[in-house]
Amino acid sequence: MEHPTITREEARGYINGIAPKLGCDFTYSPTFPKGRQDVCLVSHAAENGTSYGYDTLYLVWKDEDGHLRNRELANTRNSKDYISSQSIEVEGDAVTVKFGSGGAYSGSPWERSCSSKL
Repeated sequence: MEHPTITREEARGYINGIAPKLGCDFTYSPTFPKGRQDVCLVSHAAENGTSYGYDTLYLVWKDEDGHLRNRELANTRNSKDYISSQSIEVEGDAVTVKFGSGGAYSGSPWERSCSSKL
């Protein structure tokens, strides 16, 4: 079965439209799993430009009808750390994601993983 394709611009634009804004914001280019273009990870940085900001990591996919969907996987509202995507793997409708942070603001590096169904 052919999966609907998401373009980089489409994923960034979608998240940029729904993500929180603090004034100095940036939506990063998506990370796609090997061999798939219908699901990706997108990070969004919301910053006020002076004293506060945080990242949010989203899982974005296109359903069978071609509609974009999303799920917030993590955010750093409390720690203010940056989030970096490490990997995304898809088997059927099961997605496994690894991400982490160097702990620039919290002082403690961390790594997490999560699994989700599309």
